[in-house]
Amino acid sequence: MENRQIAERLIELVGGRGNIQSVAHCATRLRIITVDKEQIDMKAVEDLDKVKGSFFNSGQYQIIFGTGLVNKIYDEV
Repeated sequence: MENRQIAERLIELVGGRGNIQSVAHCATRLRIITVDKEQIDMKAVEDLDKVKGSFFNSGQYQIIFGTGLVNKIYDEV
């Protein structure tokens, strides 16, 4: 799966653009703050190609992609 396809599918799985308040990243994780975390399909996100895991921390939904790849996915989101 291409990075753009992963980003597009990821947006759908977190409830669409209308459910996203902000997106940021660190060295390995994409960090998303959502309006309603209940709209997130965590199982489907974790099943996406190249996703190594996900979790909630301090109100952020964090998706682990790994060093380097997270920057590319962030640029597509």
